[in-house]
Amino acid sequence: MHDLDDPYKKGVSILGEPQKAWLKSAMRESDADFLFVVSSVNLMVPHVLGRQTPNNKDEAWTAVAVEREELISFWDSIGKPVFVLTGDLHNSFAIKITDRVWEFASGPHNSTNHRLIEEVNRPTSGPYESRGRECEIRWSTFVPNEAEGRKRRPVYTVVQANNTFRVPGGLGAGQGPPSDDIWAAYDVPQVTFQYYDGLTGDLLYAESILAAPRD
Repeated sequence: MHDLDDPYKKGVSILGEPQKAWLKSAMRESDADFLFVVSSVNLMVPHVLGRQTPNNKDEAWTAVAVEREELISFWDSIGKPVFVLTGDLHNSFAIKITDRVWEFASGPHNSTNHRLIEEVNRPTSGPYESRGRECEIRWSTFVPNEAEGRKRRPVYTVVQANNTFRVPGGLGAGQGPPSDDIWAAYDVPQVTFQYYDGLTGDLLYAESILAAPRD
């Protein structure tokens, strides 16, 4: 069970009821294979020095755990993958929240990275408990607490939806115009998230997630 008894987590809303009702209705009625939610603030990892408390800089979904839990439960009930794309924190994350709900955070783009202590001393990867919600950090960037000075490692993320595959129409040069190409649909589409080092262009991590099988 999720511990949501802290009064600090109750009665606070980021969305407000009209906007939340619109969001749920639009997502429930969508026929898309994947659903993307874009948020300017973090979902699972708080910006808190040392331990989870209401103060410090925790001004995101981690500070309104009741509403966050309502949304996570709703997204999980839709029956298809839901990806929450976030920023704000000075690190990047790939977090599996449920079998269908994920957070993909990208950053920083133009600033220094956070030490682990600035993000509640969360693990670099592996099981993680965020205000009563168990999840799994699949991958993240970070700075060890013992590192001297602030480190800067910008990261950018490429999101690619693969729902078709291009089959060339010709067998070689001069064997057919590009218009003869065939775009064949995948039986089960997928989305890939690729994290790159903003200074070197090196691939740091990639995650691929399949759509729910069609009936």
